[in-house]
Amino acid sequence: MSIAKLSVNRPVTTIMVFLAVVLLGFISWTKLPQELFPPITYPQITVVTAYENAAPEEIESLVTKIIEEATGTVNNVKRISSISKEGLSLVMVEFSWGTNMDFAALNVREKVDLIKERLPRESQEPIVMKYNPFDLPVMNLAVTGPVSSLELRELCRKYIKDAIEKIEGVASATISGGEEREILVEIDQARLRASQISIVSVVENLKATNINYPAGTIKQTFLEYLIRTMGEYQKIEEIQETPTALELPEETAKTAKEKEKSEQKTRRLVFLRDIAKIKDSIKEKTSISRYNGKDSVSLVIRKQSGTNTLNVVKGVRKEIKKVLAEKLPKGIRIQVTYDQSQFIQEAISNVRSAAMLGAFLAFLVLFLFLWEIGPSLAITFSIPISVMATLCLMYFANINLNMMSMGGLALGIGMLVDNSIVVIENISRHRKMQKGLKQSCIEGATEMLSPIMGSTLTTIAVFLPFAFVVGIAGQIFKQLSFTITFSLLASIVVAISLVPVLISLGRVLVGVHYPLDVLAGTVFGILMGWVGILILKKFRNP
Repeated sequence: MSIAKLSVNRPVTTIMVFLAVVLLGFISWTKLPQELFPPITYPQITVVTAYENAAPEEIESLVTKIIEEATGTVNNVKRISSISKEGLSLVMVEFSWGTNMDFAALNVREKVDLIKERLPRESQEPIVMKYNPFDLPVMNLAVTGPVSSLELRELCRKYIKDAIEKIEGVASATISGGEEREILVEIDQARLRASQISIVSVVENLKATNINYPAGTIKQTFLEYLIRTMGEYQKIEEIQETPTALELPEETAKTAKEKEKSEQKTRRLVFLRDIAKIKDSIKEKTSISRYNGKDSVSLVIRKQSGTNTLNVVKGVRKEIKKVLAEKLPKGIRIQVTYDQSQFIQEAISNVRSAAMLGAFLAFLVLFLFLWEIGPSLAITFSIPISVMATLCLMYFANINLNMMSMGGLALGIGMLVDNSIVVIENISRHRKMQKGLKQSCIEGATEMLSPIMGSTLTTIAVFLPFAFVVGIAGQIFKQLSFTITFSLLASIVVAISLVPVLISLGRVLVGVHYPLDVLAGTVFGILMGWVGILILKKFRNP
């Protein structure tokens, strides 16, 4: 039994199956992550090692070469390149395309951990990072207000940044621009030399003094209290009173007793105020942020991988309104300078408009040529059902809603109606041969199975090979090719099974015999034309 005959003989079952597909497609639409670009994995890992105040030659010999030798033994390594500059070592490890970068990053970390002891003690821990050229922020915020740049940045750090990073799906919120507070200790070289104190001991004393340290516990019958020694600086005066060294007299005494008496007489503490000046100043600017010609503080928001961009942006906007109303002083303004979700919403809106316009044009063309309203309505219903089936397949294939997949879906919508038009035209031909309605639907759809499969598979053969292209182009166009393939396969199933059922359940309205139906079709066509004009106006004036 053919698919068309089974569908026409079991219309309720067929309609229920497609209603289930529509339901699954709607659920998939709400579950699919929405991004600007497809997820791209670039086969490169960078090992960053900081070694302050070291020359490029020392960086190369003491750090870079050791890391290159260690990472060169990792599997699937294609090429290793490095950059050694003042205070920094960059080792780029490039792998073959198709390598699982999660496992590759783990292997690189293991190799780097084995050679950490060979690196200089003064160097920092090597950082292993993945490289993604399409890792764009989802939002950029500009914060302005009638306060100083120092206070504005502090407000952003204390309230806005912390509030945004707590939102589900947000990975980080980076602050740039504004001014940062800095405590500057200016050492007087003459006093330092006169006190016979080294600059290293001054730095070590500052580090050792500015610290909170655990000091044990106090136990009671049912309670246990933790004790902490609070040593962090709170005021400039506390920094000035930091002892740096114990000044001793010159060794002029001969005996030990005379030496001890001399030390007791002239021994004194040297405080930081004796050899330095402490200033509450501003750090040197490394970034400048301006919005509309005024100084501002910028926040760059990045999302976690695999999360829905639209949901993240909605959460950020909601949190911004809450922070402005509850925590920030009056006059502070938070403005969105870049919003990635706008591009996604525009792409989705264009696909929706293209589907509506395609449905209208398909109905109008078919009605003008066949002068039949029943087949035209069947075409109109076949488009959203095919789209929902495509969304369902996209969900199970882990394809996100992005510019490429949306473009493939929009391109596939233009070809969705081809198979249905061919089937309906053949059914109409059989109907004109004075055959029964059900028989015409079965025979007309069965005859067209091989032709529409051949033409559709020919189109699929053009787009599907893009999924097997190696490199960045392959990862970008993979979802495009899969989306077009899914939409075309869905159009075959709809044309062979659902369209004959819809035609068999209604009447094939031929204009010569049914003038009232022609009038109804004309009125319906005028209404659809009015909808199409509105859509075209929307395209011209978005």
